[in-house]
Amino acid sequence: MREDTRIRLMVIILDRGKGVRAAELFASYGLPLHYGTPGRGTANSELLDYLGLGETEKDVVFSLVPGFTIPGILQAAGEKLQLAIPGKGILFTMPLSAVSGAAARFINSQAHRAGTEQEEHMPEQGKNELIVAVVNSGCTDTVMAAAKLAGARGGTVLHGRRVGEEAEKNSDSGVWLEKDIVTILAPRELRLPIMEAVNKAAGVATESHGVLFSLPVEHAMGLSRLDK
Repeated sequence: MREDTRIRLMVIILDRGKGVRAAELFASYGLPLHYGTPGRGTANSELLDYLGLGETEKDVVFSLVPGFTIPGILQAAGEKLQLAIPGKGILFTMPLSAVSGAAARFINSQAHRAGTEQEEHMPEQGKNELIVAVVNSGCTDTVMAAAKLAGARGGTVLHGRRVGEEAEKNSDSGVWLEKDIVTILAPRELRLPIMEAVNKAAGVATESHGVLFSLPVEHAMGLSRLDK
């Protein structure tokens, strides 16, 4: 069987302060490229208590990984980062349409295989989607209220800023430059109802001026109790 060297984007969301542990784990596989940003969880207090989450401040770590490392990483993350226990964090991978050749060769040359004997126990593929809503700052509650009515159980918020010539031109005209990026990992069958509900409540035609899109997810860990 030909080794899977295609590069994926791997995302892990953990309680604040634990992102370094994730980067150290990935580095043990020879993976060299990791990018982190602070985030904020949006699950309500009742769900946080149910999941055993003590805080909503999050570390979000993005890594580029070749396919042949994923089985071992999932196994190790379940054990060393306790992602096999619901409420300890979420990890998922997404396919990329293209990666620069130099970066792909470098990542593959540095990465090494481990734990692939557990490949048959990997989570089922293609059952989830990452829904992304980019809205005016302060509109997160509107997004999540609509999403939860459609079946979403929580999300993670990243803070951003609109950039570009048009944004700068309108910076003094009341156009919102500060943006909240709301990410929701959900079962594929809920993608359409969630996106329709969010678009109605916080889409481009509303005061939130939301832009929505979704991305396919290949593997996911840490969702079992959310799914239930």
